[in-house]
Amino acid sequence: MEEREEENYNLENYERFLGDIKEDGVHWEKIQKRTATLFQVLLDEDLKELVFLLEHYPKYIGVVCEHFRYLYNYSNKRADIFAASKLLYMSKEYHQKQFIRNLLRKLEDINDYDITKLKTFLENLMANQEKIHPIILGYYKGEISNILETSNYHKLQKIALQKLLKEIDVETNYDYSASDRDANLDIPYMV
Repeated sequence: MEEREEENYNLENYERFLGDIKEDGVHWEKIQKRTATLFQVLLDEDLKELVFLLEHYPKYIGVVCEHFRYLYNYSNKRADIFAASKLLYMSKEYHQKQFIRNLLRKLEDINDYDITKLKTFLENLMANQEKIHPIILGYYKGEISNILETSNYHKLQKIALQKLLKEIDVETNYDYSASDRDANLDIPYMV
């Protein structure tokens, strides 16, 4: 899970797909179909490329985050944890609960990891925690805690991992309860 150098994306490749944003309408109705298609593909396939594009065209952040709330997955491609962190930092004004839940569902699933892979993942989280958004750190800290509680790992292995887990500094626990219009929706991203 090391952060890789930024890919060499060419902005000129995207410019023909990008159009104006309309004030009225919901989700993709605010943008042209070709723009919506571009963002749909990037949401599903390459979050790093999406973040790169949004860094250069921040006017689309709100539209992308709004649509991410209702997005279903068409591929099994997992999101890069560092790109997801950057997206959370750049979109702090648009953090609807369903957007956060769907983004987290797009991240790497660690539930089937064996003890060695889980320990390696945890060590990588610890080593990179200053680059990872607190929501993601809190999510994985909770996931690892749940795995340790329900697994049949040896007691000493659990204690060692719990000790490491305490070293992850999470400033805040994200509250997944919501009062927004999609609070009671739990649209599964990974179907």
